[in-house]
Amino acid sequence: MSTLLLSVAVLLCISATLNVFTIFQLRRTSDAYASLNNAPLPSELPLTVGDATLEFIFGKHYNITNDAEWATLIPPNQGRVRLGAEEEEFDVAMYTDLQCLDTIRAAYVRMRDGSRVPSPAAEACLGHVRQTILCTADITLEPAWVTCKDGECPVSSAVATGEFVDHKCRDWVQVRNYVQDNQAAWVGAS
Repeated sequence: MSTLLLSVAVLLCISATLNVFTIFQLRRTSDAYASLNNAPLPSELPLTVGDATLEFIFGKHYNITNDAEWATLIPPNQGRVRLGAEEEEFDVAMYTDLQCLDTIRAAYVRMRDGSRVPSPAAEACLGHVRQTILCTADITLEPAWVTCKDGECPVSSAVATGEFVDHKCRDWVQVRNYVQDNQAAWVGAS
């Protein structure tokens, strides 16, 4: 019996050791991508992004049919950056998210205006935006009633809109500046 217990104990120790090793390897490899030449690359921009506050206000900009204004949200080259010694190209998730939102917006406008042509891109983007919202996990509390500010109320409705509520965010201006500076270094590199 003691040999059986000893064998089980040894197997449990080996299993636990392998599990710890595997977890360590997964954590280590999830922090970076492998480049084309297997050199490690960061999984995020090499940038410390400060906090920002965004007061949600609706209806003043980014009208659903204003293609030109929506286009200003995304810098040239779809917000793409080049990183690493090989200058491999990456899309910044914030801009992928905005492009997806714009794709959904444009598909909605086409459908609203009578088009019956399905948009596989909009369907894929809907899943992408859903996952981004879950990933961000914004825990800001929004009143469950309509909020007014300085005599201005959102659409009159009994439904809460989240308008005039401050959300703690990351400074998207810093991200845009980094992307634009990174792209400016591309000149002559292409």
